[in-house]
Amino acid sequence: MRKHASGPVAKILIGILIISFGVWGVAGALSGIGTNTVAQVGNTEISVVDFDRAYRRELQNLSQQVGTQITPDQAKAFGLPNRVLSRLITEAALDDQAETLGLGVSQETLVKEIAADPAFKGAAGTFDRAYFVQLLRANGLNEDDYVLERRAVERRKQLADSISSGATLPATLAEAVHIYQSEARTIRYIVMPASLITDVGEPTAEQLTAYYNDHKADWKRPELREIAIMTLSPDDVARPSDIDDATAQKAYDADKAQYTTPETRHVYQLIFSDQTTADEQSAKLKGGASFESVVQSTGRQLADTDLGTITRDKLIDPKVAEAAFSLAPGATSDVIVGSFGPVLLWVPEVNPSTVKPFDEVKAEIKSNLALEAARRDLSSVRDSIEDARAGGATLQEIATKNKLTLRTVNVDATGNDGDGKPVADLPAKDQLLKAAFESDVGIDNQALADGDSTIWYAVSAIDPAADRTLDSVKDQVAAAWKKATIETKLAEKAKETAARLSKGETMDAVAASLGLTVQTDADQTRGSKPPADFSTDALKAAFDGPKGYAAAVAGVDPDQQIVLQVDSVTETPFVKDDPKEVSLTRQLADAMQNDLLQQYISELQNELGAKVNQQALQRVIGAS
Repeated sequence: MRKHASGPVAKILIGILIISFGVWGVAGALSGIGTNTVAQVGNTEISVVDFDRAYRRELQNLSQQVGTQITPDQAKAFGLPNRVLSRLITEAALDDQAETLGLGVSQETLVKEIAADPAFKGAAGTFDRAYFVQLLRANGLNEDDYVLERRAVERRKQLADSISSGATLPATLAEAVHIYQSEARTIRYIVMPASLITDVGEPTAEQLTAYYNDHKADWKRPELREIAIMTLSPDDVARPSDIDDATAQKAYDADKAQYTTPETRHVYQLIFSDQTTADEQSAKLKGGASFESVVQSTGRQLADTDLGTITRDKLIDPKVAEAAFSLAPGATSDVIVGSFGPVLLWVPEVNPSTVKPFDEVKAEIKSNLALEAARRDLSSVRDSIEDARAGGATLQEIATKNKLTLRTVNVDATGNDGDGKPVADLPAKDQLLKAAFESDVGIDNQALADGDSTIWYAVSAIDPAADRTLDSVKDQVAAAWKKATIETKLAEKAKETAARLSKGETMDAVAASLGLTVQTDADQTRGSKPPADFSTDALKAAFDGPKGYAAAVAGVDPDQQIVLQVDSVTETPFVKDDPKEVSLTRQLADAMQNDLLQQYISELQNELGAKVNQQALQRVIGAS
């Protein structure tokens, strides 16, 4: 080795190795981040190990929440890596500032904080060291790592508390928020339908042309594609005519029950609690009494004993079933000791079983047999078609050879033809259209599967999207112009109506002049759910002015306008010590403190700067 290491080849190889390590080191220096660092904020680094631990913990929590193991690509789609990195960068910024300011935590304070943490309390309600160690191990931590992490948390807490802790909400702001949320209004309104506008007439040629030009995209014909479609399904290759009568007769004889309608009987059943009473009533029947009179003598009605018209299998008790289906029509039974006590039966009606004759079901049997055979042969037919395609045969040639139908359609990406009408009976419509509009003319496309069916298709021609001429869509343009004109005039009329209210006319008088009914919506707040005919825009507008304020707003439907007026305003007094107000004030104060802290952290990150090693990050998350 010493001999060959001194040779020129070995020196070249060693030189290349030295250069590669040099380049590696230079690249790390240029990026400012080591290969084992995911990100750096100021002078504080986030190591690959720290990011991996935090990321795995969040990945495990997310997997538990959704009930299945989340893959790296799914985690990336959820934004998990960025969320974890953002949190760690925030913590690193606070750690860097805490280090700069010389913040610290005494060992005694740290021990007290950990011992007081409810997460580490055992069954006795006090700190449990064994449970503490077990919990750390379950989260991939040891004591030293956790103590260091907890010290960092306490330092961040000191810094955060110095920024936002103690910030209180001004009483004026609390009262303003209370008034905004609790103020209730009673609103009177009318819904103005499009039928109020009746004088738009027909558009002139100039108006029609102008409207067409302004909305030309609405009349654009989408791209059309000519698609040849060939489907192979059991129905396509089944040949009922190939099945002879003898084969069909054999299938009929083997499964005659399928074509048999079983006997049904209308059965009445009278149950007794004891044998003596049953015998007495049976004697009455034998003496000529009717079944109904016997039933009534027991205090019941005939309908109480009616089991309906049933087949034998519907009678659970075998003895009762045997007796019921042995009686002659209209006959009554002797006393039968059934599973539920002595019973008497009456069968007023019998419907004998019937069997469909072979000739009546012959065609159905042949069709079923042909379909079964087709399903067995489908795979070999499919393979032969694929072989023919590989050999250069066209779909037309294949269809002719296999007695299949080749259908050609002109269709847009939504399944409509050139006139905008749906093309009927497109197989696997969504799948076919998506694939066809991702293909091109002359492309040999992969077949599509749709249950038992296989679909082959080819794009024969492409007709690019184009503007339709005014003449070809004249009726549609005229209808759209009328609708738009009516909506415009209705909005103008609604504004005029609101102006009448603002000038002092009453809502009742205005509604009467329009032949409309006044609606009232009482005690609405800004957070209320409006009635079905009152739009959210109308509710918002009702809080834009004082009592008596009137406004015109778009209705729930495009062809409606709402004219409203504020009838009354109710303000709930602000009581500072009310539990609800105390809770609201606390929530707002917390939100304000969070805003202050977020602003501080944002400015701190801008000042310190953050560098991210994307290669190290990708190594950890492993997503594509």
